[in-house]
Amino acid sequence: MSDKSLFFLLAETYERHRLARRAAAADGPQPPQPRPLVRFLRWLVPNGGTILVVLALVLTQQVWARPAQQQLNAPGPSATTVNYQGRLADAAGNPLDGSYAMSFSLWDAPSTGNLIWGLENHPTVPVSGGLFSVGLGSQTSGGIPTTVWDGDRYLEITVGGETLIPRELIRSVPIAGMALTVPDGAIGTAQVMDGSIESRDVRLTVGRAAATGGTMALTDQYQDVPGTAVTLTPDSSQSYLVYVTADLETRDALALAALFVDGAAQDGQALFSGGGSAWGRGTVSQVYLVNLDAGTHNLVIRARKSSGTDAWISGHTTVTYLAVSQ
Repeated sequence: MSDKSLFFLLAETYERHRLARRAAAADGPQPPQPRPLVRFLRWLVPNGGTILVVLALVLTQQVWARPAQQQLNAPGPSATTVNYQGRLADAAGNPLDGSYAMSFSLWDAPSTGNLIWGLENHPTVPVSGGLFSVGLGSQTSGGIPTTVWDGDRYLEITVGGETLIPRELIRSVPIAGMALTVPDGAIGTAQVMDGSIESRDVRLTVGRAAATGGTMALTDQYQDVPGTAVTLTPDSSQSYLVYVTADLETRDALALAALFVDGAAQDGQALFSGGGSAWGRGTVSQVYLVNLDAGTHNLVIRARKSSGTDAWISGHTTVTYLAVSQ
């Protein structure tokens, strides 16, 4: 299989087509021949009807720089290297071969304007059949800072000491490819501004707590069920569904369990009543819709004996919560 890229193959196909057309017109009147290699490096970008293929700024490879012999330093998470491919020809359109010294810089205007990045020198760029490829930023320590791509940029190229015109427009595309190639672990707390991420930006909260400590005797006063306390800290208004399941045991008594939020009982209770002198046991439940403002809130199951002789609550009591809206 050929090692040539798609762009090289397209350029070679174009050259064969152009030579075929020239041969077909050989019997007709011949156009005047241009002066030999006059300012032969002037053409690198398309100009009017002259079709000189410019293979520029491709993102078919990763935007992040990979280690290579020509790199001084591999760019870090805040810099990029952009693969640039082009075609070099003389004034007559003949592709060039050899090695050429090239320089590259980025500007904020098609002419004059301000220098944004560069000048980056590539002393020996191989050119074969007119085609070449360079890594912009590969010869600059740290690569091209991502801040360079704030808006459209214009690439200025100098070949053999001659600055080619016009500059080539490069839109702010390279930075968009970075999102696909951010290494694992590259984004941490240092890269995230405090307060910039809220609960609405991440998945909704869900959790569960279960009672601990075995069976607890109930009194006439509400008491916290150990292990069922939950702390929620939404950073914006948040609604939760809270599902309370209470395992209650009574003898000739009525027992109940309820959800308390920030010390206040919520509407609705889980009730269980056992009649007569025999012990009765049952699992009862209650669903609550709790609306919380931004801040820290404490939820807990509390239980008590409402009437009668004996009442207990066991360790099978649970509280489950799910954030459902914002």
